[in-house]
Amino acid sequence: MDAPDSQSPAGTSRDWVFWSLLAAAVLSRLIWVVWVHPPRDHVFSDMAHYVYRARLVANFEVHPGMREMVWQAWGTHALLAIPMLLMGPGESALEFAGLIWAGCSAATVVLGYLLGVQVLPHGRANGVQAGRPHWPAAALGTVLVVWVPLVSHAGFFISETPYTCVLLAMTLGVVRLIQTGRGAVWTGIFAAFAFVLRPQSAVFLLLLGAAWLWDRRHRDADRIRGSWSRRVNLRVALLFALPLALALALSVIRVRVYTGSFGGVAENGSMNLTAGRCHNIVTRAYSSQSDLESAQRTGEPAADRRISLPGFRALGRKGPEHPLALRPALGGESIDLVGYIGDAKVHREIRKRCYAATGNAGQLRYSVTNMALLWVVARPWPESSDRRAPQLLPLAVRGRDIAAVLAPVSLLGMIIALLGWAQAHSATPAKRDRQAGLGVCALQFLSILIISALFFGAPRLRVPYDPYALLVALALVSRGISWLTDRLRQA
Repeated sequence: MDAPDSQSPAGTSRDWVFWSLLAAAVLSRLIWVVWVHPPRDHVFSDMAHYVYRARLVANFEVHPGMREMVWQAWGTHALLAIPMLLMGPGESALEFAGLIWAGCSAATVVLGYLLGVQVLPHGRANGVQAGRPHWPAAALGTVLVVWVPLVSHAGFFISETPYTCVLLAMTLGVVRLIQTGRGAVWTGIFAAFAFVLRPQSAVFLLLLGAAWLWDRRHRDADRIRGSWSRRVNLRVALLFALPLALALALSVIRVRVYTGSFGGVAENGSMNLTAGRCHNIVTRAYSSQSDLESAQRTGEPAADRRISLPGFRALGRKGPEHPLALRPALGGESIDLVGYIGDAKVHREIRKRCYAATGNAGQLRYSVTNMALLWVVARPWPESSDRRAPQLLPLAVRGRDIAAVLAPVSLLGMIIALLGWAQAHSATPAKRDRQAGLGVCALQFLSILIISALFFGAPRLRVPYDPYALLVALALVSRGISWLTDRLRQA
């Protein structure tokens, strides 16, 4: 008989928690996307645009000047195009794509567990490496299995499901890079995938880069540069950045090919930023000034393109007495423009008018409101527009409300994690590495607060960051339990 092995790293054949979570995640997601809510049956709005562009790619029907190809970031429709290239653009390809979405959602669970093993404290030893389950990480993984927004989103072809997966893979890679100095290229590849799915990941990367540069200023008694960052020297950082640079270059070239000009990664960013700084519910684009004026007088003709924000509409229904009441900078619920709806130059001029109308105090209020909409008032989308499955909305609202209840704990946990990270240079190496990993997760949570403050908030946009909110909340609770246990022992 083999001697018992106390060394059972997370994810190995001896880690029964990992395999149990993986089995539960795969089974639950397969049931959801195959029988309960197949994403192929719920293709509308953004999902329809992603599928449409994926079919253009699969059929080799794209050509320079097709501006609709850069309305949104290209990662999601590129991922959808893979099964279409393999199987044709029919229903079977969408069924296969549904399995990809299910796989991404299931992987989110085990990646969250592995991240918890790396950063959450567990008694005096590192959980599974001491031959026993890492219960805080197991608790995080269990919550992610049943976390309503993650399960629900697996049933829609939206970018958030694959983005949540690769964002966690990148974050886990960053933590391990800090703790071991290894895996820079793979971590950079995951970061590149996250960027092309949702360019907002750049906010986290900028925060991480700033933290790295700040820490590199520190030298210990042996004149070694950096505390938590000492394993990530310039060579390692460049290896990490290389895939990101390639992804950014490819994205910029795409914009040039499809629009004829350089600028940004996706053209919906300009419109979204205008909405966040002007608080208009609807943006409408017309082909001529005469059409715009006629539509404002008579309601005809219809706009060439019309986009509305469900969160702002829900807030508008609350009325002027609500603490977060919608107060459009330009007076009406709609902003109308002539030309392309994503024209960056036009939107810059509109935002200037909004800044002048609200002043700094008004813009600060907009930012607070935007962040609040991550958890309150705004109804979860796309569930709120899913006419084929209206029973899904009450479940999604319950999931949003649970996240709102946990939000204060998560916010406090984020602050404590960041403060602990800033003071970790004097800690033991093991504690310093773990505190740095927890700080990285707190940076992820901070990044969605910054993104929503600048643009706008919605439950859908929050969901990819829920694992980090749960993780820092769990770290805070674990810390509180440890403090209370120590006090009781001393009593």
